[in-house]
Amino acid sequence: MTEADLQREIHRRQRVETLQSSQQRILRLAATGRSLGRVLSALVDAVEELFPPSLCAVLVYHERDDCLSIGAAQSIDPEVRLLLDNAPLAPHLNSFSAAAYRRETVIVTDIATDETCGETRAAALRAGYRSCWAHPVLSPDDRLLGVIGMYHREARGPSDEELAFIADLCDLAAVAIGHDAAERRMRTLSSAVEQTDDAVMIMDRQGAVEYVNPAFERITGRDRDEVLGERLELVNAEFHEPGFHSELWDRIRRGQVFRDVFVDRRRDGQLYYEEKTITPLKDEQGEIRYFVATGKDITTHMKTQQRLHYLAHHDALTGLANRALLFDHLDNALAQAQRSDQMVALLYVDLDRFKSINDGFGHSTGDRVLRAVAERLRSSVREADTVARLGGDEFVVVLPSTTHVEEPAHVAQNLIDALRPPLPIDGNQELFPSVSIGIAVYPIDGEDAQTLLRNADLAMYRAKTRGGGIYEFYAQYMTAQTTRHLEMERALRGAQERGEFSLHYQPRIDAESGSTCAIEALLRWRQPELGEVAPTEFVPVLEETGLMIGIGRWVILSACRYLHSLHTAGLTGLRVAVNLSPRQFGDSGLIRFTEQCLRESDLEGRHLELEITESLLNDGAAAALPILKELQAMGIRLAIDGFGSSHFSLASLNRAPVDSVTIDRTFVAGLMGSADQQAVVTALIAVARTLGYGVTAEGVETAEQLALLRDQGCSALQGFYFSRPLSAVHLEEWISQR
Repeated sequence: MTEADLQREIHRRQRVETLQSSQQRILRLAATGRSLGRVLSALVDAVEELFPPSLCAVLVYHERDDCLSIGAAQSIDPEVRLLLDNAPLAPHLNSFSAAAYRRETVIVTDIATDETCGETRAAALRAGYRSCWAHPVLSPDDRLLGVIGMYHREARGPSDEELAFIADLCDLAAVAIGHDAAERRMRTLSSAVEQTDDAVMIMDRQGAVEYVNPAFERITGRDRDEVLGERLELVNAEFHEPGFHSELWDRIRRGQVFRDVFVDRRRDGQLYYEEKTITPLKDEQGEIRYFVATGKDITTHMKTQQRLHYLAHHDALTGLANRALLFDHLDNALAQAQRSDQMVALLYVDLDRFKSINDGFGHSTGDRVLRAVAERLRSSVREADTVARLGGDEFVVVLPSTTHVEEPAHVAQNLIDALRPPLPIDGNQELFPSVSIGIAVYPIDGEDAQTLLRNADLAMYRAKTRGGGIYEFYAQYMTAQTTRHLEMERALRGAQERGEFSLHYQPRIDAESGSTCAIEALLRWRQPELGEVAPTEFVPVLEETGLMIGIGRWVILSACRYLHSLHTAGLTGLRVAVNLSPRQFGDSGLIRFTEQCLRESDLEGRHLELEITESLLNDGAAAALPILKELQAMGIRLAIDGFGSSHFSLASLNRAPVDSVTIDRTFVAGLMGSADQQAVVTALIAVARTLGYGVTAEGVETAEQLALLRDQGCSALQGFYFSRPLSAVHLEEWISQR
């Protein structure tokens, strides 16, 4: 597991844990009857803790008046709060009213220019607010309950992660407001008790019914004529302990009042809960003559309580156990294993390439995939096992009472196999999900829940780095790898400012003329403590930490400046090739910066070649294609690096705005010793040339490889046969000697 992965995971988990902690607190407040204002104030505090320094407000919708009122907004400017309170639903009054009016999320990235803000704009700007995100709170049956929104002091929109968290908070607000509505309905029902709206039944000393009111008929589903004169069973043995019936009659026959919650079935078989009081009625001599049973139907209240309890312990999207219930089950399993001298296995399951599904098909499709994966996981384990969702695309399976280490391996393989069948999505498309699984076993890999989870997580990332779709047991060396990653990330931060990076250049030879046609810029890092670090080791860390965007800009600028110096020296026929990381496509200023580098270096677009990976066309094509087309329009040559080294789609390749491809060195290395390898290289070259692309072969080390590749139609060659990567000074010497 890389340091970057660890840091991002820590940050993500901190947010998830904060959200879950807030959920528990808010649900407890709602479940224990706290006022709606107090519950919503706790929700506002949670939002502001999750997204500092945002300022949150929750508005409650009043259907009768068709307006929004302040539910909680303790941090909002008083003038803005006054304008929001009792505001009608309208598209151009303020962001909150617009979100309620449209029944959709309203993102105002710049209050100063957005017409949605209406009459609140001036007050918001005076308060220092620059953007606002408002999200409607809807009930499960799509009724408007209110709006939750945030003001920010900077002009910006939300990230995908923030939108996902806000969706969870909207669900939580819906539960709180819905629960408050249910509680208010219960209070109305309590007042109706005094108006004899509750079930009332009068029995004689032998229990024969002498009277029932209309509420009794309504609640039980039994007609008055049907029950009068009958001795009804007050206790349904299906739902109560055997002693409950005898205790009831013993107490009321002694003249005592009996109160409890009764569970029964209506005449149609439907379950209902009744809060019942049975009171003995005595005559003047103190003799019991009748029993009066009054009952209040509390089915809705009980179901709400059950729902709140369920939400507090289960994931809302998949219905699986959440983190709180997972640790409860895991702690119990560990305690039982300690007593019985058994093992407990923990499987950390992570979906491979789930971000690509969300980016390519949308979050609604991603949610459907998560629900389908959850169902397959649940159906692939025993009833005694626990399947939980930690959040995002991460799941955990707990296998209690494990006797052999082979058991979790068998279960992990079953889970991998269960996810192999395709998942149908919109239209005729299918997705082929796969998972990476890390396994940690008590007591071998840890003796407490947190240690087991951490070590299983490390093992999962090891499985993912090996290509995914497999399982991996935890081993001690994984912790050492994590430490190495931490050291490397610390060293990389500030390495550019300390001048530790340099560029080496490897010549590229024209296959027909034998002259140098281009040079490839290759990033090198020499660190005082770590020494010369291999690019295969530090480049992934740059990618994962996001440092690659800044370093990538430095590489482009330095390469352009060096090429300019070569042109000034008379080598005007050369161009420079630079590898473009997938991470750099997240740099919104990439195109403008590249154009500026060319202009400052007095170069034309044709003098620069940018190399991209095949995986970019597969996983990030939607975002990358517009950028690639703009770069190509500037005259910049585009090449696919490592062509054939990973799965690619011919349709994607044909749509890609590229000029050439580079045959990966792994194919060239085995070229002379394998007819199969030669056939693969021949096919790759043929595909590229058919599509009109130039072909460069990397890793050329022998004259035989050179001859074969030239005969197959390669237009350019590169490798140790010609030259190793050289520093700028040594490259100039090499060129002058040719």
